[in-house]
Amino acid sequence: MVFYDTWPKIDPQHLLWLLLAVLVVDHIWEMILAKRQQLTCLGASVVPEELRAVIPPEVYHRARVYELHKMELFMWKHGVDLVLSLIELFFGFYPFLWDLATDTLGRPAKDEMWISVIFVLYLTIYITVRCLPVLLYDKCILELRYGTQSRMPCYMYVCMGLLSIVLAQLVLAPVTMGIVFVVRTIGYFFFLYFWVIWAICTLLLVFLLPYLCIPCIGRQVPLPDGPLYQDVKRVCDSTGFPMTRVFIIRTRSTQYSNAYFYGSCCLKRIVIFDTLLYNKGLQASELQPHEVGRGLTNIQVAAVVAHELGHWKNGHFYKATAIMKVHFLITMILFGLLFHCPQLYEAVGFEAGVCPIIVGFIIVLRFAITPYLTLANFLILWNLRRFEYAADRFAHFLGYSMPLRSALIKIYADHMSFPVYDKCYARWHHTHPTILQRLAYQQRLDNDAAYK
Repeated sequence: MVFYDTWPKIDPQHLLWLLLAVLVVDHIWEMILAKRQQLTCLGASVVPEELRAVIPPEVYHRARVYELHKMELFMWKHGVDLVLSLIELFFGFYPFLWDLATDTLGRPAKDEMWISVIFVLYLTIYITVRCLPVLLYDKCILELRYGTQSRMPCYMYVCMGLLSIVLAQLVLAPVTMGIVFVVRTIGYFFFLYFWVIWAICTLLLVFLLPYLCIPCIGRQVPLPDGPLYQDVKRVCDSTGFPMTRVFIIRTRSTQYSNAYFYGSCCLKRIVIFDTLLYNKGLQASELQPHEVGRGLTNIQVAAVVAHELGHWKNGHFYKATAIMKVHFLITMILFGLLFHCPQLYEAVGFEAGVCPIIVGFIIVLRFAITPYLTLANFLILWNLRRFEYAADRFAHFLGYSMPLRSALIKIYADHMSFPVYDKCYARWHHTHPTILQRLAYQQRLDNDAAYK
């Protein structure tokens, strides 16, 4: 590695303490958020009034128990990860593992690429073992406490761990070699090339998504003529969206109900999963017993389409694409600057002048740029939720407030997740407003319209 002389002299010990402080603050904050959600769950013992007509108390109780289980496991996971991460940084785990990988190949082997492959193998084994405290706590304590025991025998977890190590190397080994090769070949500004490649690939994905990704889910066909077509056409005509760009996905196995808008110009399209349609648009005799009665009425589907048209009219696809590209550019610039900081490697225990490429990727992405990634994630999630409210507002403007509200309740009834969330926890973790927040927002829009 070269070009390390541009950084000012920083005491590696001070940098180590800064990394440790960032680690502590980040994990403690996540544990606080999880505790807030857990307390919210404990206080939400009764089905919310808005959902009492669609969710039986026993189903709500099971969802609440599962959420309590998940939050306690989340806190334990972050607590264990915090302790182990502090030990790894403070006692020089990464230099130790790098030396072990070097010794494995023998002293004659000095090629960093092959040492990096062995290093990643050992790190994968370590991470698998590192998961044991969380797994044991879940299986031996939490599942007994909350009564959510799984039927998988213990030896299956061992087999899955061993299999994951082997399969991971099929991906990680070539990726590791590719990273080392690219950084060596391109040099100092390799991170900008990564950004350019990512930007090009995401643009190509817009073109290739209907032909490469969607066939993995099911078969995409134009919305067929019929009553649903007429209802959807009515809302599309009111906004100028062409019906030739509305499609149905005939899913193979997924039970998730969804519709989305993506693309631009001649590539724009609204895609509706057939699971969103009442009985998947089929006769009851063609369905499995658990599928009968699921899905939305035609007018409710039209309300969901009105919501997706809100994303189109407000240019959310363009805005989200631009935001993500700027975010990734800033991430890559920060990554490149910190990656070329020699004191960062010394802070985690390497001798002066020893800066392994693959280790640099790990310590920068995992520790050094955590403050920026945390803040950026919060702002991106806030913006995505703002987009959802804007799309709901557009559907309300088109006159689909009540059908959209009933559609949201029916979708929730079909999937039955826990509906009550702490506001602070939701701000830091949710891409969409919660079901209760969206219903309250629609009610507020109705109230405001009534006073005008």
